[in-house]
Amino acid sequence: MFTAEAASAFISTFLAGFAEVAKPDRVAFVSSVLDWRKLAPVAVGPSWEELSVSQREATLAALTDHVAALIADLPLTSASLVITDRDPDDSSEFRVMTGALVDEEPTEITFWVFEQAGRGLRMGDVGVEGVSFLGRLRPRLTAIAESQGIDAVIRELPQMVG
Repeated sequence: MFTAEAASAFISTFLAGFAEVAKPDRVAFVSSVLDWRKLAPVAVGPSWEELSVSQREATLAALTDHVAALIADLPLTSASLVITDRDPDDSSEFRVMTGALVDEEPTEITFWVFEQAGRGLRMGDVGVEGVSFLGRLRPRLTAIAESQGIDAVIRELPQMVG
């Protein structure tokens, strides 16, 4: 089991790397530490169970690309670590809260960090001012999946705005 200190160090390293990476390369940088395997079924909703393996992989890839692009647009170069605590809803994860300036206003950005066997620490969901990307995406994705099918979700994710 990893510790709060390890989660804080992971995000500190991520933030330092983020600041050094050229803006056009940030999506790939974020994707290298982002893992939505646990979140994709929640984001898509009940229709996830009906998907084939290839549909699940395509959906996960589209979600990862979309969320990585959202994170890459955050002003994380100004972020500073605030606090780390265990997620009250999932004791296997830590929340690492940071403060960043968004339009010159102090803004709370939260990273959920977990350990994945064989891959080390990974970033799951990210929240801005208490609203997670999963929480923002889930209603839209579930509705699209139920009314138009998973191919529509995969097709529409790149055009969705945070």
